[in-house]
Amino acid sequence: MTNYFDNSHIDGKQLTPQQIADAIRHKKFGVDVREAMAQGLEYCMIQAQKVDTLETEVKNLDERVTSLETLPNEVDKNRRDIGTINDEITKLNNAVFGDGATAIQTVSSSEDNHSQIAEEVKLD
Repeated sequence: MTNYFDNSHIDGKQLTPQQIADAIRHKKFGVDVREAMAQGLEYCMIQAQKVDTLETEVKNLDERVTSLETLPNEVDKNRRDIGTINDEITKLNNAVFGDGATAIQTVSSSEDNHSQIAEEVKLD
């Protein structure tokens, strides 16, 4: 059987979790027991909010790690794309300025503007 021997009052003091448990078990007056229970509930709510915050931070961290894990695949894809683009630029450069270039025919007209037309451009 529990002894309700503690007849001191809490009087607005903030109790530690252990003091809360002791007060609930041993305070003589109901007002003090209720205050200890209220402080205990407040303490639990604060801890639950911390857990919620940590859970959100862990979820965000997990999403960031997952995105970083896929980053090497994206880098490899970008390297392949850059290689393809460089190959196409080389072909175009060769077709316009290199061995693939062909003669340009100048078209003249009675007007002041003149245009030049390439007979053929080979990209292969």
